[in-house]
Amino acid sequence: MIGHKRPLPHPDPFVDVTRGYITRVGEALQARGVPLSTVWLDPSHPRDATFVLGLQALVWNESEGFVLGEFVSGEPGVRTVLRDPVRLEGGVLPDPDAVPILLERGGAGAPVSLRSFTAGHDGFEDELARHRLG
Repeated sequence: MIGHKRPLPHPDPFVDVTRGYITRVGEALQARGVPLSTVWLDPSHPRDATFVLGLQALVWNESEGFVLGEFVSGEPGVRTVLRDPVRLEGGVLPDPDAVPILLERGGAGAPVSLRSFTAGHDGFEDELARHRLG
């Protein structure tokens, strides 16, 4: 697996709009000393991304937020599989600088579905766009 500390551009513009947010989360993790070996954007429905942290992975998706578990398999374009996943607090789009703190706290039994990825006009896209790379 080739390691990228920043997600590469995704060919689907709908998925690529998450790249700014995911980049900022990766930068926040690295700034707090989290051993990030690679990060990538995954398929849509829902859109998600994977941060490989050694033997573990942190997976974000637009419906459930962040989930941490043992990395079983995954690669760009293929859903990541985790063993013993634990959902983190913070909702579906926590502030990027808060993610390392949420990771340190571990799981808190957040609800399984916090947002429907088919929801329209709920403000999510506007919030996501705030993190667009310049």
